[in-house]
Amino acid sequence: MQELFNLNNKTLYDIDTTVLITSSFNMTEDAIYFINNKAVVITKDRTNDFYEIPNELYELFEEEDLQNKKELTLIDEIKKKILSSLNSNQKVFVFMNVLTYLDKPFKEKLIRYLKLTNKKMINYTTEIEETLFLDYITVIYDNKVIMEGLKEQVLQEEKILKKLGFHLPFIVELSNGLKYYGLVNKVYFKNEDLVNVLWK
Repeated sequence: MQELFNLNNKTLYDIDTTVLITSSFNMTEDAIYFINNKAVVITKDRTNDFYEIPNELYELFEEEDLQNKKELTLIDEIKKKILSSLNSNQKVFVFMNVLTYLDKPFKEKLIRYLKLTNKKMINYTTEIEETLFLDYITVIYDNKVIMEGLKEQVLQEEKILKKLGFHLPFIVELSNGLKYYGLVNKVYFKNEDLVNVLWK
């Protein structure tokens, strides 16, 4: 795989990546690195360079009510930061523990939009469930890469993940249990896929 970024001895490849971090991990250095290297960085607290949000983006994300809303919640503010950033010319978007605040439909639209526009996404998160959204996972502990690979490979390493304080995503744990009892023959990473198999 082609290298996209190399920072603090961590290689991030040219593939949409979840960087799964422990709660003690300090993201500040990485955020500064990305900003200096011209990636768009979105955090809960940092103010982004603001770009005008075109009507088409509001409509595409079905967030028209945000256009004229006077009092914004934290989630509203994060959504506006993201929509504004999408109107920039940058090719790499880094989300620093913010997607966990957003509803699943918004996240799915965001990922679909970035793929359609050939932009790369790096999502830093402490939430194991968010590893299901993207293709590649890099697991960081104490600023060191403990494990990395395709989502389907990394999420099979239950013992390592549990040692780091993570449980498996619910759908992976459930399908592991069903596989053990012979009810399914593989591990599933999407709710819809598992439901379809069980309802056959």
